[in-house]
Amino acid sequence: MPTNKFALLNIVALTALISSSVPAAFSGNENSAHVAKQAKTAAKPSVVEKIGRKADPAGVDSKSETAQAEAPAQEEASAGEAEEAYAAAVENAAAARTMAQNQSLEHYDLARYYWSRWNLKMADLEYQAAIMYYPELKVAHRDFCLLSLFTAHPSRAVAELMMVVGLGEPIPFTDAEKVTFKNKAAKLHNQQGIAYGRKNRWDRAISEFKWALTYSPDNAAIERSLAFSYANKGDFEMAEMSYQRSFSEDPTDGYAHADFAFLLADNGGGDKALKQLSEAVKLEPRDPALHVDMGWMAESKGDLATAQTEFQQAVKLSPKHAGLWAHLGKVLEREGKAKDATSAYSEALALDPGQDEAKQRLDNLKNRQSETPSAPTGADNSRKES
Repeated sequence: MPTNKFALLNIVALTALISSSVPAAFSGNENSAHVAKQAKTAAKPSVVEKIGRKADPAGVDSKSETAQAEAPAQEEASAGEAEEAYAAAVENAAAARTMAQNQSLEHYDLARYYWSRWNLKMADLEYQAAIMYYPELKVAHRDFCLLSLFTAHPSRAVAELMMVVGLGEPIPFTDAEKVTFKNKAAKLHNQQGIAYGRKNRWDRAISEFKWALTYSPDNAAIERSLAFSYANKGDFEMAEMSYQRSFSEDPTDGYAHADFAFLLADNGGGDKALKQLSEAVKLEPRDPALHVDMGWMAESKGDLATAQTEFQQAVKLSPKHAGLWAHLGKVLEREGKAKDATSAYSEALALDPGQDEAKQRLDNLKNRQSETPSAPTGADNSRKES
């Protein structure tokens, strides 16, 4: 009996396949007939031609013979064009189907990988992705049925089982459902990548960010996370390529320029790094942290004027930060601006009396100022002369 049931199911499936292919198989004949009908209609003489025929029978006969000679050629050319268009459409449909199958199998394999590691949340996601790309993939429905049972989703398991045994037809995702699902998938893979990054497992982080980009290929934030992962792994060439792609996707992302600047600085690209950080400050002028980074980098290169400007901008944006005032004082002191440095150190100590370094530097400045002899006044000069 089971053998007979399976045979009956195969017959039903074959019948459905044949019936579904009939419209496509006959569409070329319908097009050809329609073209032939248009060609015949075009070949019929108009009223003006009929009147001209009465006036000039000889001319009419020659035109009629010419038209009769050209009609079969036009009809044959139109039919050929229709056949070529049909063949191209069939070829494009086959290519699209093959691509969908390949994408589906890639996500099916990824789902099995996650399941083997007991990451059921991501396995669930990727089985759905496999079905989204190719709803007819029964092996994906089968495994998704088992996973649904395992994760206590009985109704979904029954629905998937019906797809497997042929008692139901898979319902393709709508365009809106595809957009929603892809956004969700990109977010989950991005979160997985960040989680691996926190554990310094950069290879897996890179893999997750790459999968996230398959769902959201123009996402600059994910591209920046991928670049950061490459940099931490030590693959600076790939990191630079990812940063450049993130700039093309979102030219206004100042933080990507800042990250790229530090990558360049760590690999000997000081001038390029300063340029990238300057671009970051231009894009995010209200962020004191970027001004601090710019100040630190400028100071490390000996550009004290730029460092002073950036730290002054930082304390304007974050005036209650004692550490910024203390470092501004150090920069001013290095420039020889003792009076301004004294003011900066005093501001730091007013906000936080525990700034020991600022207190020590302020005391040293005051001592040096007291030890420095003041210039003689006019009265002193007159006494010496008398």
